[in-house]
Amino acid sequence: MRWVTTRQLTFAAMFAALAIVLSIFPLTFYLPSGSRITFREIPIFLCSFSLGPVFGGLCAFVADLVGTFITNSGKNWDILFSLNSVLTGILPGLLFKYVFHKQSSMLYIASSIIPVNILVSWFLSTLWLHVNPVYSAAFSGIPFWAHLLFRLLLVASLTAVQIVTVRYLYPVTMKGLKGGDHS
Repeated sequence: MRWVTTRQLTFAAMFAALAIVLSIFPLTFYLPSGSRITFREIPIFLCSFSLGPVFGGLCAFVADLVGTFITNSGKNWDILFSLNSVLTGILPGLLFKYVFHKQSSMLYIASSIIPVNILVSWFLSTLWLHVNPVYSAAFSGIPFWAHLLFRLLLVASLTAVQIVTVRYLYPVTMKGLKGGDHS
């Protein structure tokens, strides 16, 4: 049985805290469609790639839950959006670890992030926004496919930023996990 180290727990907590901060502070922009531009997925992807899918899923769930309670006292917590967060933490780690065998080239990182963003950030988030009564009033008369098209540009832009950022921060993260050099 493999034991979890203190360093791993510390890094997972740091990634969750960073995701919370990135979701509630000035780098978050809300759009009229109920969508938001945020960079909170970057630490979740880094956690999933460097610590594995289990830590990635836990990090994403904690970030979602705590972030929701900080921003609106938990009034709009939705299990469907929490499912999205957990999938965002688990799926890229699974792809990166088991399909691409932790090869950190831009191609493999992009191939781990793009399918997750298509499924979760683009399709599922749009669907949950459309069926959730809190947000559905904003979409009355707007067909689901039109909302999907609107969010396509948003998700594509964020995906490009995420890929580049994760590609250059992943080696730094791994160096920190291994202890770096103490000179």
